[in-house]
Amino acid sequence: MLGERYGWIPSIQDVSEEIREKYSWVDHLSITHMEIVRGAVRSNNPNAAFFLRDPDFLKDLPQDQLANFVDTAELNTQQQKELKSRLKARFPDQVFDYTSSYDGEAGDKVQLSGLEEFCKRAVKFLKTAIGNRYPESRGELPSDSQAILPHIAFIEEKGRFLTGRDAEIQKVLDFATSDITKAPQTSGEPADRTMLVVLGDSGTGKSFFMSKCATEIRQKTDNFLYHFVGCCPESIDPVNILQRLCGHMANQVPGEAVEGISSMSYVQLQNLFHLLLEKTSNREDRLVVLIDGLNQVSDHGSPTYLEWLPTTFPSNLRFIISTTSDPATLQRLRGRQSPPHELKLHVLGQEARQNIVKTYFKQYNKILDDEQLDLLTSSAGAGNPVWLAMACEELRVFGDFSRLTEKIDSLPASLEGLMNMLISRIVTEDETGYIAQMLCLIECSQHGLQESELQMLLGDPQMATPLPALTWGQVLRTLKPFLRNTAGHQNLPLLGFFHESVSKVVQKSLLGTQTVQQSYHKCLADYYKDQCADQQLVVTNLPYHLQEAGLEDRLADFLKNNKDITEKHR
Repeated sequence: MLGERYGWIPSIQDVSEEIREKYSWVDHLSITHMEIVRGAVRSNNPNAAFFLRDPDFLKDLPQDQLANFVDTAELNTQQQKELKSRLKARFPDQVFDYTSSYDGEAGDKVQLSGLEEFCKRAVKFLKTAIGNRYPESRGELPSDSQAILPHIAFIEEKGRFLTGRDAEIQKVLDFATSDITKAPQTSGEPADRTMLVVLGDSGTGKSFFMSKCATEIRQKTDNFLYHFVGCCPESIDPVNILQRLCGHMANQVPGEAVEGISSMSYVQLQNLFHLLLEKTSNREDRLVVLIDGLNQVSDHGSPTYLEWLPTTFPSNLRFIISTTSDPATLQRLRGRQSPPHELKLHVLGQEARQNIVKTYFKQYNKILDDEQLDLLTSSAGAGNPVWLAMACEELRVFGDFSRLTEKIDSLPASLEGLMNMLISRIVTEDETGYIAQMLCLIECSQHGLQESELQMLLGDPQMATPLPALTWGQVLRTLKPFLRNTAGHQNLPLLGFFHESVSKVVQKSLLGTQTVQQSYHKCLADYYKDQCADQQLVVTNLPYHLQEAGLEDRLADFLKNNKDITEKHR
């Protein structure tokens, strides 16, 4: 809510180094202005609403109250005017003007009336924002809103891990936002100024790096599409990638109302994508596309692998891709008409490792001494940002400070070994008795499980009694470092493992025998048969779990007796 006062501007000395670092502070802005920058502008926050009060009521104010509502400093007045102008340009659908009337005073406070319209707009915006984020049925959301939800959740989950790659991130930002379309200066430079390939072996933290890049790019441009392969089941399908690309680009072409994108074939989408590239090639604003994990798309190994990627892009496009050193992927990318830029992610350097550790512990007002810091960051596993983040979490909760150095020295060098240590500890220390069960249920599921499903499965499914909320909260809090939200049926959030190393450890340490695995699949099959009311989920999951549980007779009966349902939801 903005009126005619700009607010207090702290001096340079008023802002501590800690605050500067934490909030990327901008000097000479008021506190209110900085709150807007932090909470809305940098993240293009769709949930931010700005209400600008019409100054007409000021003419009725008593003279002795005017200073409480109007800035007298010329600089403040100009900054307030500029702030409002920029907000209207940046968030045209999220800025609202409202009127009010002077209604006397109560004590020494001015009373305003005539705010009914303001109240209606504020409540409507709030309800709409809540409905978009937590809809009663996500299937009712517009298709583009549905499609982006799992990718947003993925960025938020991965973003909690620090990458320690500031220099590399800056290179990606420069590529995305700088004007680098000129011809190369030397024969050794790549001629293609429109594609950047981020290369990294498994374990180098590519997805964490790309999530951080996506977060930064979102703050700099609205014309940005990001796609994280693997964030939800459909994201690995090249058809899904093309649907999202075409949907985004079609909105930029005047009069280009593309109907039926969701029902188009792969070939139709490929042709449409190439057509839209041509139609948008003369636009002044730049489109930035970021795709993480290109080597994981489902048609890998097929004759048509990546053929939807044209050999050249228009100069107003920036295409940023991450992949492993997979030969088939690199051959396709390097075989373009002009070779792309390449950015290799190496193991983290010592300085980057130390910065990650210091920043992590600073969140909890803790520090390691120089010996402990050097010991941790010199470990063979510390070049992997995932290993380093999980090691920091393990040390944070370690209770015996006198043995902390010994604990650091005992950390396994491999990521899987570290995960095994962590999971073994939380299972051993579990007072609820549900930690191991929840890990096994998630591992045996196809793509993850909803919280409500897990609560019921851990409670008493036969009596339809979920696990008590207090116990569920304790289990969820303990497992939080190992989980991430993804999206499933109707884009409802699913809990899954944040990294494949967790899955491997659960398989080996908790699901080591076929008998144990089949018991969990039977538990899940019984749940979908007796408790799940969503037929789509039943059809998708029940046959799978019956087969994995070795219950062939029940599987045959289900398929035979439910032909109509399975055909409908195929």
